[in-house]
Amino acid sequence: MALFKSLNKPVGTSEPFLDAVISMTSTDNTTYTDIKALKNSDVFTAVKIIASDIASSPIELIEDKMVLTSHDLDYLLNVRPNEEVDGWHFRFALAVNMLLNGNSFAEIIREDSKIKSLRLLKNSSVTLLENDTNDLVYRISEETQKRDLSSKDILHFRYFSQDGVVGISPLYSLKDELDIQDAGNKTLFNFFKRGINSNGVLKVNKADLDVEAKQSIRKKFEEANGSDNGDNAIRTIVLDETMDYKTLEINTEVLKLVNSTDWNTKQIAKVFGIPTDRLGVENQHSSTIQSNLMYLQNTLGHYLTVFTSELRKKLLRNKKQSFRFNTERLLETDPVNRLETTIKAVQGSLLTVNEGRQRLGLPQVEGGDRLFASLNYTYLDNLENYQMRKDEEYGSKQRETIDE
Repeated sequence: MALFKSLNKPVGTSEPFLDAVISMTSTDNTTYTDIKALKNSDVFTAVKIIASDIASSPIELIEDKMVLTSHDLDYLLNVRPNEEVDGWHFRFALAVNMLLNGNSFAEIIREDSKIKSLRLLKNSSVTLLENDTNDLVYRISEETQKRDLSSKDILHFRYFSQDGVVGISPLYSLKDELDIQDAGNKTLFNFFKRGINSNGVLKVNKADLDVEAKQSIRKKFEEANGSDNGDNAIRTIVLDETMDYKTLEINTEVLKLVNSTDWNTKQIAKVFGIPTDRLGVENQHSSTIQSNLMYLQNTLGHYLTVFTSELRKKLLRNKKQSFRFNTERLLETDPVNRLETTIKAVQGSLLTVNEGRQRLGLPQVEGGDRLFASLNYTYLDNLENYQMRKDEEYGSKQRETIDE
């Protein structure tokens, strides 16, 4: 009987996209859940941007630097990984779980050693174990059944990791920033919800009230003139002669600070590695093309490598084959730029006419599968040979002239 040592705890919910019950503990032993992070618009946007870019970039199978388009894995990864979900949502869910939970899992289902489908696994159903021979085992708990799978049968995507085995969520580092942003949003919400009654003193004349009576009067006054949903806010206040209400001056500078600060947004963008302009913060130091290039090279490229390295390790046997994501669309800001780069590629003999037309969504034309080449360009050794032949021809003509 094999002995197992748990490397992680089963975390997550029944929904891969909204893995809500994962509980994470910070250094001060306080806990929070990532469903709260999804309710934060900046975190939601950051995760959506990265996951959408991963899902929207087709995966290409490469052999000898050429793209294999008719391979079964191309259809499996891009079109239909299983009977329930399409390729886009499959990659999107894997990316979302990795970004929020630090880990995402998919089971490799084989028939006669051939890969037939890829099935997304809930984070809550997966426990990573280590047996007595230090081999990794993935225990899948679904309903009342438990089964153990070896690492070769599981796609396990993780980015930030201390041991290379178990991933760590970036939300750990954002706990304080999310708390600050949440407190600021609550301040604004309470201000607008309570309206004119946000701060004030209600004086009851000629009355000796105990604590319970004061609380009762305050509650009824706020219900009549403020209410939790704000329906009675900014309405006329009606008092009898025994009451006197006086508003207190509100420091609106605090509200301006809460409403205008973008520090937390920049921190969230920094942790996920996306340009701040993607989260609505103006970037004055780079153009859209430069921003996209920096995002692709410094952030998205690393996430894509996480996917391609795991896919290559678990799905490919041929060492000459590998995977890559097609990210051309991220570098094309507008149709004019796309047209110009395509024309230059055709003129520079990098693409055939039909390949260029395919990039632009146009049908192929007869004779468009040949490469164009300019007569003004040639190899250096050809130029030297051409010049030598010209010199020889010129010398021959000179000799003929002298002989005559």
